[in-house]
Amino acid sequence: MKKNPPNKLKIFIYKLLNGYSILPMQLTVNVQNTCNRRCDFCPNHAKNIIPDAYQTWWRLQPSSMDVSKFADFLKRMGILRFFIKQLSLTGRGETLLHPDILKFCEVANKYKIRHHITTNGDFLTPKLEQELSRFRYLHFVRVSLFDPNRAQYWLKRKADSPIRIEIQNVTNHHIDGIEDGFISINNPGTEQYCTMPKNFVEEKACTAPFSFNTLNTDGSLVTCITFYEVGNVFKQPFWKIWNGKKMRWIRKQGLKMAIPEELALCKDCGTFYRYDKYKKMNKYVNGK
Repeated sequence: MKKNPPNKLKIFIYKLLNGYSILPMQLTVNVQNTCNRRCDFCPNHAKNIIPDAYQTWWRLQPSSMDVSKFADFLKRMGILRFFIKQLSLTGRGETLLHPDILKFCEVANKYKIRHHITTNGDFLTPKLEQELSRFRYLHFVRVSLFDPNRAQYWLKRKADSPIRIEIQNVTNHHIDGIEDGFISINNPGTEQYCTMPKNFVEEKACTAPFSFNTLNTDGSLVTCITFYEVGNVFKQPFWKIWNGKKMRWIRKQGLKMAIPEELALCKDCGTFYRYDKYKKMNKYVNGK
């Protein structure tokens, strides 16, 4: 797998659109902000982390999302639901701590939206796997692997599971049978544990804000990894936000690589990582 920066033709088209987008979108939905772990590399829940502007911002949000508000949001989206190519149920904590996680899947399944769940795996029981297997549009469950000693356990679970399990290797070690992952540094607090250097982005334009959005527990919508709120989908029609003034502004800033640093650390963003280069860098980091 190789991820490449956007080509010149795409950038030219996006500039002609003047910040408007008619592209299919990846919608990340943060349903849960609390976590059962306190991982050292986590910028959100690690011990002794001094909150910066980013952490202060999200910690003011509700700890979990109301599933009824989420359902109402998708209902009001109307035909724009067809623009969601992938819906990611995740959070700044452990997703499966949400007591209504199955209801979120029910809502997505009702509208035939392909979706997946990201989890640390601690609460992914065989019983829950069976319950999840009834959702036709659940694409997979991504398990973030933090302990290399648990790799064989999860590989066996993956082989025996009634659902598709994808293992995201964020151990900072190569593990046979599992694709290497990385711990990025686009959130302050992870620099010590990252496998990507700071300030490594050399591209002159970013098109991610045209098709990548995150919905927070309070209904605020932000584009890409920024915490610049472009609107609140629980209170406003989505179509007014999707191509509204704020959204168009930040897309145009992205095309110039000019999103203010206090809103997003674009220069450290994993969107631009080249998988082939990362593989070489990963071996170097691990002393191989």
